[in-house]
Amino acid sequence: FMATAAGAKTLYFPEVGPQWEDWVQVINVGSEPTKVLAIARHASNGQPVWSEEKTIASFAAWVPNVEAIKVNSSMQFSADQPIVAERHMHNKSNVVDLIGAAEEYETVGTRLFFPEISSGAQDWFRFLNVSEVDAVLSMIVRDRSGKVIWQHQHTIKPQTSWSVNEGLMPQASGTLEVMSTQAIVGERHMHYQGGKTTIGQFGQVITDGAKTLFLPEVGPVWHDWVVVVNLSHQEAKVSMIARQDNNGQPVWSKESTLNPFQCWTPPMDEVKIKSSVEIKSDQPIAAERHMHRGTEIIDLPGASVEGGFVGRRLFFPEIYAGAYDWFRILNISEADALISLVVRNRKGEVTNQRRGTVKPFHCWDFDDNTLKNIVGTVEVISTQPVIAERHMHYQSGHKGAVVGAYGVVIGE
Repeated sequence: FMATAAGAKTLYFPEVGPQWEDWVQVINVGSEPTKVLAIARHASNGQPVWSEEKTIASFAAWVPNVEAIKVNSSMQFSADQPIVAERHMHNKSNVVDLIGAAEEYETVGTRLFFPEISSGAQDWFRFLNVSEVDAVLSMIVRDRSGKVIWQHQHTIKPQTSWSVNEGLMPQASGTLEVMSTQAIVGERHMHYQGGKTTIGQFGQVITDGAKTLFLPEVGPVWHDWVVVVNLSHQEAKVSMIARQDNNGQPVWSKESTLNPFQCWTPPMDEVKIKSSVEIKSDQPIAAERHMHRGTEIIDLPGASVEGGFVGRRLFFPEIYAGAYDWFRILNISEADALISLVVRNRKGEVTNQRRGTVKPFHCWDFDDNTLKNIVGTVEVISTQPVIAERHMHYQSGHKGAVVGAYGVVIGE
């Protein structure tokens, strides 16, 4: 029931440069050594301003010297083998953590969607045209009822970026849809709590129209907020079901009928037991989930097969001994999933392996105690389709910050 994914050989980051303290790591997830070329291009004219290259072994990591990039730029990685990259942007307790964007990872496309824009959160967007010709963008802002309240067109030259802030866009709470004549990647930052917390995300590619979404973790540990949006021009019947982690049994459910592009914020505080959530609809939908705890905010999309978060081989490009790492694997199939965890150091050498069985709609949680506090990467290999989620809590330097990510699908 799944398209076959291989890893991507070309990746993009819409923004690097002097505004943030940047850290980028790229890993060869192929079986052979590969040369990796990194290029930074000037945001406004697309001209190369910096480049580095390195040959890296299978599953080895490379941290290029991105601090040498002195002007606001976008970045491209290319290789002969599949690669995965991760970038952290730091500014005190603000940490933005994004995975290198690619068509294969469902973050580069011609129709992007942001399920939540919020007038109080200092929204900032950047769009990078990754193609060789001009991209004509159409932006549509809708309010929470689905009504169009603003439209705008803009042309982006090849390999250049366009940044949009609230000065251009209306002060609105609702959604943003972006359609483009060429492949683009859209990055967005939301600033909370007077600048103490920032979340970063890519626009979701919605060309494939997912009708089933999963949220691997909800419950009493965090203050959860979820929005679900009907992406169709018909009425959508949407149902949600929460299943208890350790037995897979339903503990809560809710239903709603949504008008085209209408937003629904279900009462997640009713879920009192640590659970995973499945959202089903008769029309395409998108969702976004925020988990709050003090200055910690995790922001993740609803995970779907079509959105590129479900697979049998998932990869986390960075684990870090100086932070507290927590992982969860959700089995979304009807059969037991036999799972192997493979932990490697930065040279690509296997340092630890663990096995486990996860029953249907159950979750397996593990943390640093399982991983033996290594600096490197984690690969999840499963006999059934799974979703993996990871939270990394900074213990020093950026204390009070947490970043959340799904495992990158490198094989289905």
